[in-house]
Amino acid sequence: MNEEPLTSSSEKPSQIAKKTPSTLRKNLFLGQALGVVAMPLGFLILPSNFIIAMLLTQTFQLSDSVYGLIVSLPAWCNVAQLIIVPLLGNRWSQKSVTQVFSWIHLIIWAVLASVLPFIPQDNLKLASQIFFILFFLSSFFHAILGVAFTSWLQEWVPGRIRGKYFGKRNRILQITTIFIILGGSYILSLLETDNIILGFQIIIYISVFLRAISVILQYQILSTSDHQLREKKYNLKSQIRIILHSKPLILFFLFGASFGFAASFLGPFFMVFYYEALHLKVDQVARFVTISSIAGALALPAWGRLFDQNGIRPVLLVIMFIWLPCGYSGYWVTPERTWILYGLFAISGFFSSGFLLGSFNLLLKLIPPEAKTTAISIHLSITSLTAAIAPILGGLFLEKLWSLQIEKLDAYHLCVIIHYTSVLLTTSLLLALKEPKSTSLNQVIGAMRSFRQIGALMGIGFFVNYVFTRRKRTRRK
Repeated sequence: MNEEPLTSSSEKPSQIAKKTPSTLRKNLFLGQALGVVAMPLGFLILPSNFIIAMLLTQTFQLSDSVYGLIVSLPAWCNVAQLIIVPLLGNRWSQKSVTQVFSWIHLIIWAVLASVLPFIPQDNLKLASQIFFILFFLSSFFHAILGVAFTSWLQEWVPGRIRGKYFGKRNRILQITTIFIILGGSYILSLLETDNIILGFQIIIYISVFLRAISVILQYQILSTSDHQLREKKYNLKSQIRIILHSKPLILFFLFGASFGFAASFLGPFFMVFYYEALHLKVDQVARFVTISSIAGALALPAWGRLFDQNGIRPVLLVIMFIWLPCGYSGYWVTPERTWILYGLFAISGFFSSGFLLGSFNLLLKLIPPEAKTTAISIHLSITSLTAAIAPILGGLFLEKLWSLQIEKLDAYHLCVIIHYTSVLLTTSLLLALKEPKSTSLNQVIGAMRSFRQIGALMGIGFFVNYVFTRRKRTRRK
């Protein structure tokens, strides 16, 4: 079966592959493979990662306000895609949209790598403008392909195995991330004094090449569901009406919006604090990020099983009530006590991996099949609008602190308190959400007994001795 080109008007029933075990296995394998080779560029595209943060704030010395603006670009573009994605979805298949915009996105990053040596480090205004344009284009095209890819997933990953499959897939990607972090930090450390720009170029070029392989693999995946056909039976107005009648989905939109704002207000600047307030080197930061990735990789398969067995919402609540309070330990971190970050990053990776996996699967579970692409697009726009405003305000907030002559270490400690308190408050919205066929919080705590040994390995000592209890177990249908 050949996929229609982007110029096709619809996907015909005859173009949907027969749902056989061999087709499903091939799709799932290819889904893992393309994720692995796409991961290096996927790690770079968000400007808040430690490599791009070093490029923008340490190599080119962009101000906090400009950096905050660039960090907000992916979120702003996620809002803008709301105008384009539904129109593309009604005309072309989600697979075609994903492939075409993936190629365009690759070109942008190839251009970024090529022009790096020509961006003046002594002209901050011009450098800021160039980076703004390139990251805007990258964020815009990635926003479109990201929504299309998420929608396309429903056409070849059956709902009954999504939790387990994405848990396993994300574990593989987490392991891949470890090699990316170690490789990237090694290249930058090796060339830091001689030619740091060349180091960034090498990392980006390798990422672009591997991402091209990922796009080629997409052509081999065959749709096994009629989700795309069912969706096209409804016009945009009807789809929006269907979405508005889903109260759990609307509440999930609000939760995502508030969480995105709280997490993005000061969260992206923590990497800058590590460099400037704690005086860490890039290899040291990479070491902490590696620990976080290892913790997430170990935890992901078990999170997937917990979601499948107990529902997503109650597991997410348990994750947030344990993970976020642990973040306050960052208040005691100083240049002499950076060892605290080992435990903080381990806990963060352990629980945040489950949070991200659960949030993704809960969205797929709540959205109506008749309006899946529109629902994903609206969710992305609403949550991204707050996430876009937040880092800009965060950058201005930090500029105000600097004008008051606040020490950077004191500012870091203040930001830790503000960050984790505001994120923790968003759980009130998740508590009010009712998920179909989910179990109680007590049952989830009982199911977490299998996490005790893994928790001990990651430095979460109380998991060893804590006695989890559970009420009468209910069997989910």
